[in-house]
Amino acid sequence: MNITGHNSFSSCRFCEIQGVYSQKHKHVYFPSKGIYAKKNHADWLSHLNEIEVASNPKEKKLLIKKCGKYK
Repeated sequence: MNITGHNSFSSCRFCEIQGVYSQKHKHVYFPSKGIYAKKNHADWLSHLNEIEVASNPKEKKLLIKKCGKYK
């Protein structure tokens, strides 16, 4: 499915929730309250294309971390 693991910052494959890293516990947590926008197919394609055309490995790694997707 081209998504990162369940412990990434954007690991939900259904919505746009973003995780928060706890330095103390060395773990990514997700806020339990709020309404989150659902992901759609066009968003997936847009993010994957952005990752694919990244100019260098460091930029690609940051985009993968931000989007929760990899190519």
